[in-house]
Amino acid sequence: MMGARVSSNYRGVVHRVVAWARAIGTNGFAALSPSASVVNSPDTASTSGRWMEEEFLCPCYYTDNFFVRSLSRHVTYDGTSSGFDAAHPDIVGDMTDDRRREVHKELEEELERRRGHFAAARQRRAFIAANYRPLHPNVYTLRDEFVDPRWIELAELARTHRSKDALLEAAAGVVRQRPRGVFAFPALTPRFCELMREELDHFERSDMPRAHPNTMNKNGLLLYELGMYDELLTPLLELYISPVAAALFDGGEREVANGSDSLDHHRSFTVRYEPEGAGKDVDLAYHFDDAEMTLNVNLGGHFEGGELLFGGLNSDGDEKHSARYPHFHREGIAILHRGSHCHEALPVESGKRTNLIMWCRSSQVRIRYCAMCGRDKITTSKIE
Repeated sequence: MMGARVSSNYRGVVHRVVAWARAIGTNGFAALSPSASVVNSPDTASTSGRWMEEEFLCPCYYTDNFFVRSLSRHVTYDGTSSGFDAAHPDIVGDMTDDRRREVHKELEEELERRRGHFAAARQRRAFIAANYRPLHPNVYTLRDEFVDPRWIELAELARTHRSKDALLEAAAGVVRQRPRGVFAFPALTPRFCELMREELDHFERSDMPRAHPNTMNKNGLLLYELGMYDELLTPLLELYISPVAAALFDGGEREVANGSDSLDHHRSFTVRYEPEGAGKDVDLAYHFDDAEMTLNVNLGGHFEGGELLFGGLNSDGDEKHSARYPHFHREGIAILHRGSHCHEALPVESGKRTNLIMWCRSSQVRIRYCAMCGRDKITTSKIE
């Protein structure tokens, strides 16, 4: 049995207040003038103000977790070919000289990309804001009709039922947990998914600059660069993801997630999977995310295959990673899990699947702890 629903008018006011407060905090009350534009403006907080992703960057960003596509695995890289060869004799031992040079070149290019990433992203965002005309401008602002009413109710219940068991009982039939610590629930409406797919396709057909969404995916877009943070995705984090994550990951051996109750920023992008073809992402290798919590929403498309498989946590022993638990992803459904919960995507056999990924992060955690290398940033010791 669900609790009382929040009225549509109230939700609309909340969405606007969140956006207005953020604009005032960055630009003063001048930001609320009729001529001010928040959507796709290079002067909004994400560009000219704090960018927490950069602010809490760990030094390991420049040395660890380099994904070598040709090897389909992550490696460490100290910036030198000799250092890489010495650190990974199991990889380079049987390689020809030409093959080794190819891997070295791939690593050099990735290090160079990382060194210039933040400056380049800001430049791309400013250029896109000045030159790109959206197909659906309304999709850049969170609206009542974009959020599934069941997620709205779930978030309200989470604010009053602050434990996992109480929330799951109150929201019976809405949230499904399988495997343990991986939760699925209806999140975004079919209308939003349709508009978002069309907007993404429109952008990709344009001549706007773009970058790969992450080191493992080639196909997809960085939504910071499209100007979708301030009015769409950050309100989504604040109003809906944060309360649900805080309640569902309140404790227990597999459910507790460091930072689940203090999520305050994110790295968001889309990924696209298609059958085998030049330059296409077909599947995704086993990995964990650079996030305290990950929200993964299927934006739809007609496709076969592409199931998600979940294994163990990054901190688990090998025995926990030997089994994989499948998750069949449907349009508009969100999957919420710890960033450290390892997972992979099976090959898409036909059609095209597009997903919205939000790596949700906590500055309270990241000011001290790195989710990728697992080290305390103050003591530099590894936290087990």
